[in-house]
Amino acid sequence: MDDRSSPTYPPGHDDRWSGPLLRDRVAFITGGAGAIASATCALFADQGADLVVVDIDAERAEAVVDDAQRRGRHAISVVADLTEDGAVDRAAALALQEFGRVDVLVNALGHALAPASSFEATAPDLWDRLYRANLRNVFETCHAFVPGMRERGWGRIVNFSSVEGKRAAPGLAVYTAFKAGVDAFTQSLAIDVAGDGVRVNSVAVDKTLSNQVGYGRFPEEYDRQIPVWVPAGRYGVGSDIAAVVLFLASDLGAFVVGQSITADGGCLAAGGWYRTPTRWVNSPLLHQYFEDDPEAAAAQRPATLR
Repeated sequence: MDDRSSPTYPPGHDDRWSGPLLRDRVAFITGGAGAIASATCALFADQGADLVVVDIDAERAEAVVDDAQRRGRHAISVVADLTEDGAVDRAAALALQEFGRVDVLVNALGHALAPASSFEATAPDLWDRLYRANLRNVFETCHAFVPGMRERGWGRIVNFSSVEGKRAAPGLAVYTAFKAGVDAFTQSLAIDVAGDGVRVNSVAVDKTLSNQVGYGRFPEEYDRQIPVWVPAGRYGVGSDIAAVVLFLASDLGAFVVGQSITADGGCLAAGGWYRTPTRWVNSPLLHQYFEDDPEAAAAQRPATLR
């Protein structure tokens, strides 16, 4: 039963989502010029946030800033490679110099860096670069901004892990280990800081069009296969993921603590099952056989499905 007179009940509970969800918040977004992060920046700006867009690509970062300013918000770009020693501290200092605080931290930076290969073909240099690109920078940004969030009694951190950290990814053992580490770190940090008004969660993405994936550039004749691969029937786009990030970054997600939200059109939930034109199968190459030979497909269908 809700006791709205309780001192622990959120003040202004009924008003938390009556206007812009991030009104006058300051958001620091790493990898901010990527397809998903730039969509997040646009949505945040529409919801009243000022932005610090951190990316290694100066031209794309500035384009994101220009877009935010057209939406009526103050935004700056910080061009930095956050895998380098000291880069996070320098970027954080610029953000604090410009805005005085950071209310929302979105750690969207991450990369597999190398094609899939056997683990024994990799070397410690790659392991270290993967650590820096996918996990260490998350530690560093949280270390920079959590103290201020706790002091002010409000903060939101949204880390990007990956579906590849929740399941096997052949040839990507080290990358997946660090992505799983993002979720583990998220969960434990979230419990540490929840009592101080800071919420920490993560988003695990798959089958979403971005700068790092190639399936969105398949020839058009592959489009008919998308409903086979993705239960939702289409690829995700940046705005799909941005909506999840906004939920976690605003008061809408005030009671969500230490969770990893999968946003992948149902692929992980399907657990290896694929929807063919006639039935679901867990042997994906069969869909070609069924599709090309309808009589054979009909013969394989259970009577209840005919």
